[in-house]
Amino acid sequence: MALFLLGAGFFMLVFAGYSFYQSHYSQDNIETQGAVIDLKVDEEGAATPVVRFITQHGQEVTFTGKIAFHPPAHTIGQIVTVVYRLDRPDRASIKGEGDRFLLFFAILGIILFASGVESVISGW
Repeated sequence: MALFLLGAGFFMLVFAGYSFYQSHYSQDNIETQGAVIDLKVDEEGAATPVVRFITQHGQEVTFTGKIAFHPPAHTIGQIVTVVYRLDRPDRASIKGEGDRFLLFFAILGIILFASGVESVISGW
């Protein structure tokens, strides 16, 4: 059980750290401004923003956010910071959109890893 806790905790920490780095500090990322042009609302009332932006090369790109919020986190017409890779503007995202979930993974990873360490120390 201790090895499972150590492994799961370590995996979650690495996943959260790598994902955070990729979304915030990767040299390949370009930031620009985009506008929320629509909200896709599901049957539970959670809304996912639809964002339009212009790339450095003048290409207009529209994408749907990855996370739905209830109540909606964005409003139509709101200006947001968009992060995209020059070679893949179709895979753009709203900057910071998944940070809450990464924080959850990091905290859960710390708890699992610490539980694993405690299990190893106590000989459980």
